[in-house]
Amino acid sequence: MPDVNEIRVFIASPNDLGPERQRFKETVDDLNKGFADGAGVSFVPMGWEDTLAAFGTRTQSVINQDIDACDVFILVLNRRWGQEAPDSNYSSYTEEEFHRAMQRFESTGNPTIFVFFKRVDQESEADPGEQLKKVMAFRQTLEDTRKVLYRYFDDMDTFAAEIDCHLRAYAKDELPEIDAEADTGVTLLPLDALDELKQARKEAQEAVADAEKSQQSELNIRAQAEELALSLAEDAAEAALDGKLEKARQRFAQALNGTSNVHILYHAYSFYRRTGDLSQSHHILERWVAATQPGSANRAAAYGNLGLLHKTRGDLDEAERMYKQALEINEALGRKEGMASNYGNLGNLYRTRGELDAAEKMYKQSLEIEEALGRKEGMASDYCNLGLLYKTRGELDDAERMYKKAMEINEALGRAEGMALDYGNLGNLYRTRGELKAAERMFEQALEINEALGRKEGMANQYGNLGNLYQSRGELDDAERMYKQSLEIDEALGRKEGLADNYGDLGTLYETRGELDEAERMYKQSLDIEKLLGRKEGMASNYGNLGNLYRTRGDLADAERMYKKALEINEALGSKEGLGISCLNLGDLYLLQLSKDKARMHLTRALSLFEQLKSPHKQETEGLLAKLED
Repeated sequence: MPDVNEIRVFIASPNDLGPERQRFKETVDDLNKGFADGAGVSFVPMGWEDTLAAFGTRTQSVINQDIDACDVFILVLNRRWGQEAPDSNYSSYTEEEFHRAMQRFESTGNPTIFVFFKRVDQESEADPGEQLKKVMAFRQTLEDTRKVLYRYFDDMDTFAAEIDCHLRAYAKDELPEIDAEADTGVTLLPLDALDELKQARKEAQEAVADAEKSQQSELNIRAQAEELALSLAEDAAEAALDGKLEKARQRFAQALNGTSNVHILYHAYSFYRRTGDLSQSHHILERWVAATQPGSANRAAAYGNLGLLHKTRGDLDEAERMYKQALEINEALGRKEGMASNYGNLGNLYRTRGELDAAEKMYKQSLEIEEALGRKEGMASDYCNLGLLYKTRGELDDAERMYKKAMEINEALGRAEGMALDYGNLGNLYRTRGELKAAERMFEQALEINEALGRKEGMANQYGNLGNLYQSRGELDDAERMYKQSLEIDEALGRKEGLADNYGDLGTLYETRGELDEAERMYKQSLDIEKLLGRKEGMASNYGNLGNLYRTRGDLADAERMYKKALEINEALGSKEGLGISCLNLGDLYLLQLSKDKARMHLTRALSLFEQLKSPHKQETEGLLAKLED
């Protein structure tokens, strides 16, 4: 019997995280039942509960012995800093445990340290008590020193997923290196955010001066409060643009406290959305709606952003309702620029559903307005969207023409970010055509621009594109390397949407290699994230991938279950392409099971959908129907 390497994992936390401590042990047990055997390891969970069970007392010196012996030290914090430690040089026993592990790491390189924070609502962070204040200061210290990587989690399931992911990576020696000098390159706000907030603050200062002159005390108090909130938001924006997430988070929490200023609400919403906190983003948008007048341009902007958030979560009907409310207001106000944006957003939504004719109509309406206004940047965006639509239809020459029109405008404007997007889109088009050399050249140009701009998100996307290209060539080791580079960036940015794509891509790669257990784990990790985000389109894709995997294994009942889940979601979304693929998968499965009537029903429906979409899947479906009749 081969030797088993014991990995001792100590968890430290205050007593407000009892359920998480229990879930930690359950997650370790699950790892030991599956992954650990194949990896030749055994995880041993450790914590103060085990010290109590073994020794009958909770002396910190005994607990410290376990910390001195552990291989992995996990610290989990939420609102509390921990029990006071009157017999220690530290303010809590939890703090002592962390610093003991840290001192040992700095002198010996062990243990590996992971820190996880459970998200706290903005209102609490704006007015924290003594315990939460210490947690927030600690988060700031970790960000400033960058000696330990830390992550946020939302609930028990995401906490378990973090524990699972990090312990697997530790056992496989696949943890990223920590570089305290590295540039984070995180773009947490639009680049013009700071200028806009400075201008708004200047106007607020003028309002304070006017109120003082008029000697209206109540007006003066309100104006001063507004100026203070904008000052805090300005600090937050400056920190965000400098990649200082914790300082930005804390300043925005303070700036938001009681404000109805649209400038603050908009940039705070942008910040929380870009850092993956969709719940807080939604809360801020609801405040934005409440703070604006019905029928106003600001109300339209809030509805538009709510539409984007609902689309991200996969709630397309609610997204459409928000976009249409925004459009109705902008039409009444005659705001052409707002109308163009709304038409573009509706086009993206209809394209997601597979309603390509409706999407094309929206994009062209947006383009017509942008041309009349002479807004080159908007025109480039519409050309890009039309290119994506034509590519979906399989009209690759028209798609290429649109992408090149967008590129021509972006080059003339010197918009490097837009050019990078255009190169990436052209690369995907050439890969679809099988022109892999041309595709690789496009992806590398896009990557080069994103690297020069320091756009980590763009870099992650291009690493993913290169991974797909190498997988198309059968160069699976190179593909895996690209996917993992993309994954590393998305983990650092906390980009859950990107992480879901990374795990899905890795799942496809492992399935191609025949590593079905590892592929299943990747698909499930991707699915868990998509569920968390509410991204139904991504959920359907993962159910389809799991169905294909189970079919490969011969688990046809499980494959059918997965395909039906994908079908149900695509029905709800109204996604013609997704529906077609789900019907194709089920029809092929029923053909294998010799259920000819079921196979014919699903394949016939798939063929009808693919004919509408002019999809390349049409030929495959016709072949299966012909086989059915033999």
